Amino acid sequence: MSSLSTLYRYADYLPAPVPENFPSPVRNRERINPVNSGAFFPEFLIEESRIINRHVLLGDAGEVTSLHQLTSQPLVIAFYSWHWNGYGDRLLEQLEQSRAAIEAAGAHLLVLSSEDKKLFNTVNPGPFSFDIVHDAQHRIARKAGIYRESDPIWGRVSGVNEDVPVPAVYLVTPSLEISYAFVDLYLQESFSPETLVATIDKKLAISA
Repeated sequence: MSSLSTLYRYADYLPAPVPENFPSPVRNRERINPVNSGAFFPEFLIEESRIINRHVLLGDAGEVTSLHQLTSQPLVIAFYSWHWNGYGDRLLEQLEQSRAAIEAAGAHLLVLSSEDKKLFNTVNPGPFSFDIVHDAQHRIARKAGIYRESDPIWGRVSGVNEDVPVPAVYLVTPSLEISYAFVDLYLQESFSPETLVATIDKKLAISA
């Protein structure tokens, strides 16, 4: 895994200016409302053109793949953005290091990136051993309740200078029920792959 992919490190690749000031969040804004354990993850579609990295799940994907087609067994859905700076780097590294344990426990892993394939590969040369898809216009993040223009992440987290979702990792069962949810509204929590894998083991043991 490469070292931290910060804005300054890739300034030569990403010349887009950083706004000096962002508009203040609306005082009575409608806040994000992340889906949580016990709820059902909303259905979504993956277009083939949005696939950044193919692995087990999307190796033979056609033009459009639905969430239901990916959940013949438990599915870990992890959201990612490089605009989280070092936090995003650590999350990708944790997912890469725990991917084998996740699959051994009986689940697959899907990462949904706020950045498209060109930008993702520029700041994260990889290689990665899991499926990665571009969540264009944050469509899936919106459905999951972790992104809303009226409640931007930069309004609460210093150092995040882009309108992106908050970090989230979900474990979704074949019925689309969420049996594990990690959501970090302020980028202050620590994602625990061990807890995730233990949840997968427990869920499969109960359903066996």
